Amino acid sequence: MFSILGLINTWIGYINMNVKIKNRVYTVVGGIGNFYLLYVAWRFFANGFIGRGLLFILAFLVLLYFTYLNAIYWFTEKKAKWDISPKIENALGIKPKDPEEEARKKVARMRQAGFVQTNGIFDENQDFLPAEITTSEAELANIQIVADSLKKINYLHLDYDGKSKNTIFKEIKSDGKVRYALGETPQALPYFELKNVEGKLVIYGGINQIESYQLGTVKTIGLMPASEAAKKYHIYLATVVLTGGPFMIAGRSTAMEDNEPFRIDAKIAYTSREKKAAPKVDSSYYERTSSIEDEHLSRRRDRRR
Repeated sequence: MFSILGLINTWIGYINMNVKIKNRVYTVVGGIGNFYLLYVAWRFFANGFIGRGLLFILAFLVLLYFTYLNAIYWFTEKKAKWDISPKIENALGIKPKDPEEEARKKVARMRQAGFVQTNGIFDENQDFLPAEITTSEAELANIQIVADSLKKINYLHLDYDGKSKNTIFKEIKSDGKVRYALGETPQALPYFELKNVEGKLVIYGGINQIESYQLGTVKTIGLMPASEAAKKYHIYLATVVLTGGPFMIAGRSTAMEDNEPFRIDAKIAYTSREKKAAPKVDSSYYERTSSIEDEHLSRRRDRRR
């Protein structure tokens, strides 16, 4: 029996799965294997070894207790009753690591707070104008295609910032706001571009320039129509981020997931079309430099003679 459990453990090690699923499998396999101790205890009782049989019964009950703790932890969002794990940890001086908390920290390290991929570095306070983007049915379908492509290559993280369902439920109950799977930090497209198509400012984007789709049209920039703003300013596309997608709302006792189409949002950078006067250059600088060079050449000729 223990050889079979060892083989199962080895096979599971070869499979790439997340921590939660792997520990669920271990809990089920360990729980089933634990009942083998009952069989061993029965055999000892049958052969007259009562003391050994009682030791195996005791071992079975201890392992059954810890199987119960693991089942509550990995299969539910509840807290197990009569959990003595904290006392054992304090007695042994062990500081446990929460796998879900470690996953959230890893996500936080991967996504710097407030960071969004841009086409360069812009002054957040001065160089941006608010933009309104319209999307047709075809463009909305293209956005879903792009989102699906990004999910396939594991670029798009739809994990609610690594938070558990119970944590999300508490947050929604606290502030009444829905939580999107995209997380709090916007996720920008890896490639995006602004093109002037028949007088309209059209946004293209996707995985790269080869797999690029028409995603939307800039309707207004600031308080002006996009066409008028383009006449007054040099318009640049600073960033394009995905919005929408799967989200959670609060139910009676837990968070419930729903879905909406992915959309895009963009930031527009600008500069004035008014030509700036060229900086004045001190002509005396060139005159002084020229005289120094002439004197240097003259000395070199005298040395050669």
